[in-house]
Amino acid sequence: MNAAQPKLPAPLAPAPGEIIPPVGKDQGQLIQKELDDNTLYNWLRDLPDKVKSTASGNSKIIGGVLLVALAGGIWWWFSGESKKTEAGRWRETNDAQSPGELKRISDDYPNTTQSLIARRSAAEIQFGTEGTAKLDSGETRAAAIESIAKARDEFLKLADEFNKLGDKTLRAKCLRQAAEAEESLIGIPKTGINELEWNEGQDRGTVAKAMEYYTEASKSIGESTAAGERFAKLAKQLREKSERKDSMPTPREVGKYLHQQIKAKTPDAGGPKFPDRPLPPIGPIPGGGTDPKAPDKPLDPNATPPTGTGTAPKPPDKPLTPPTTK
Repeated sequence: MNAAQPKLPAPLAPAPGEIIPPVGKDQGQLIQKELDDNTLYNWLRDLPDKVKSTASGNSKIIGGVLLVALAGGIWWWFSGESKKTEAGRWRETNDAQSPGELKRISDDYPNTTQSLIARRSAAEIQFGTEGTAKLDSGETRAAAIESIAKARDEFLKLADEFNKLGDKTLRAKCLRQAAEAEESLIGIPKTGINELEWNEGQDRGTVAKAMEYYTEASKSIGESTAAGERFAKLAKQLREKSERKDSMPTPREVGKYLHQQIKAKTPDAGGPKFPDRPLPPIGPIPGGGTDPKAPDKPLDPNATPPTGTGTAPKPPDKPLTPPTTK
């Protein structure tokens, strides 16, 4: 009797979607059948024959497709590089602080927004740090005046260039700064003018020009906007100050007075020295009266002081009586 044969394990049921080749069949034929049913495989397999069959009649179309693909790749690469370059320029512009750094950016990137921004920052340094901050010193005043004048001219040029770019906001800001620089030069004579007396037409800055720049800034940003209304109000206030008829000094009178006082105190300055001149009177102090106070009359040493005032002379003290000796 033959020994008992061990039972073979029952085959596992195929998983859903799993293909189990039938026993005894050639698996190569089954794999080939699966490939024949694969659309992507068929397209890749037939691609060389399709290209050969259409090369003679459609070579221009194929060439055009390849050129479009090549152009798209080149554009994508340059677009990425351009974004990197643009970001780098902005980073350099934002980090620049000194006039030398700002000038380098302006020279290295001409005809760009970064160049205009750098020029505006440099003009702000001319106007503030090198200009108005040094106006009150006789030793630095002349250089400060020239610096403010150059900053004003640069602000006006930048306003025109931002206008060409269609940037109304930065154009308005440059016009406002030009107006402020113009105001700083009111009452200061031009070079070569006799400083003893000069008329308004010989000032480096005028009220009319400052008003014009404020008004243009308001129109540029929009007269109905908050900034536009503020610029228009500044122009109106400046006109009212220059046209008032009261005792308050006009902007030109204030500027002229300050210029003369600081110029007179300049050490070793050429030309005549100007004596201090008081500002025009501001007017009576409210509640203080308008009549001058009469000087106090000198006291009469022989006059009898009025009673009850506590000013009568005190009688001399009586001498002490010496003690008696027992």
